[in-house]
Amino acid sequence: MAKQAKVKHEETTLNLSLLKDFPGNPNTHTHAQIDALVQSMERYGQYYPIICDEDYQILCGHGKRLALEKKGEKTAKVTIIRGLTEKQKMKLLIEDNKIQSMSYVNFTEVEKIIKQIGELDIIGFSPEYLDTIINEISPDNMGVDFTKPPQRGDNFTPEHEAAVDAQFENIEAGMSGVRTMTCPHCGQLINF
Repeated sequence: MAKQAKVKHEETTLNLSLLKDFPGNPNTHTHAQIDALVQSMERYGQYYPIICDEDYQILCGHGKRLALEKKGEKTAKVTIIRGLTEKQKMKLLIEDNKIQSMSYVNFTEVEKIIKQIGELDIIGFSPEYLDTIINEISPDNMGVDFTKPPQRGDNFTPEHEAAVDAQFENIEAGMSGVRTMTCPHCGQLINF
């Protein structure tokens, strides 16, 4: 491990026009993400600063800057980190996003929180998804909601049910089972 340079943090507010993109920044920010950041900033303000070096080159927060610009802001909360080597700047650029992506999301707990909130305007989640969680709708991938009893109208007679069952039996009879083989190169099972 390389010897750590002595770094100093300075909290300040800067004009957005002074901030520069990090050359070769590997992180791409979609329109959907920028829109979500704008919504979040409109709701809560800029609660995380943009991180840059002493030359105002952004190390963390390219998306935040884009969202602030989209909002029409002229300034941003910034933390200037002084004393980083060029390698440390590059490491921080890629480590910041990587470390954040390493967390495991427990969706059971997320759903509990969504139910407690009980609202359809949680940033980053579609209203349809939120409605499904809040109202415990559980449609399968064909759009059938199994939480509701089946609707059997006048046309659902025993004869109709028998015809539907016969149709399914014909379909199943024509299906072939899954065959597998082992790849001679990697030893992986392959279904075909």
